[in-house]
Amino acid sequence: MPSIRSPDRPAFRSCSASSRSGGRGRFEFSDGNRLSVEAGQALLIPADEGHRYEPIPEQPWLLGFVGFEGPCAADIVQACGLPLRKAFSLKQTASPATSIRALWQLAERADPEAATLLSARLYELLLLLGSLAAGPAAPAAPPRARQSDAALERAVHYLHEHFAEPLVMSNVASAVGYSVQHFQRLFREAYGQPPLAYLRRIRLHQAAVWLEENPRASVSELAGKIGMDPNFFIRSFKQAYGVPPGQYRKNKKH
Repeated sequence: MPSIRSPDRPAFRSCSASSRSGGRGRFEFSDGNRLSVEAGQALLIPADEGHRYEPIPEQPWLLGFVGFEGPCAADIVQACGLPLRKAFSLKQTASPATSIRALWQLAERADPEAATLLSARLYELLLLLGSLAAGPAAPAAPPRARQSDAALERAVHYLHEHFAEPLVMSNVASAVGYSVQHFQRLFREAYGQPPLAYLRRIRLHQAAVWLEENPRASVSELAGKIGMDPNFFIRSFKQAYGVPPGQYRKNKKH
């Protein structure tokens, strides 16, 4: 059975973000890839995956961590249906938060009974996370710019914060001190895609979340909430998720 290990060298590192915090953060991995993790989501990272994390933007971000190891750790994670290196939404976070606090308390005890209970409670937590997993993963942030450009970093943050607004790239470029042509070129060179493509991915991810959270909302209404034309939204959503928005919502009900 897996056992709890000190957080400095875990075989797996589980991160659960409480929905009460209202914050959002970014995990950056050693290969340069980045992943945004929002309140109400969880993330599992293998021990050999070097990473760092920070809030986006600078605001309170409440996180709970558990590191664990064991010869069956990877098999158990896979059996519970939990993805690795991908943030996944939770239907509710109160139960996982309680389970994590109980693990912390048991880890402070040195008696043999506590060690046995740790393995059992850890397995229960993984099963709980698997049963509560819901919704699409948060979109991966583009790799860090090859050139150190704080303006481009600010632009990415701006797109995350204002995705629901009718954004015009010339306004975004102006907000970070560039002409639109220069901004478009630098963004593509640095991140490998135009800023509109990244903005569309943010919008579609949020639409997928809202489709599950608002079963009575019309597709046209959701399209308007993310600043997209309904017909273009339907085509883009099907291209990204394989099914149109209405079918996506039906599938999630089963």
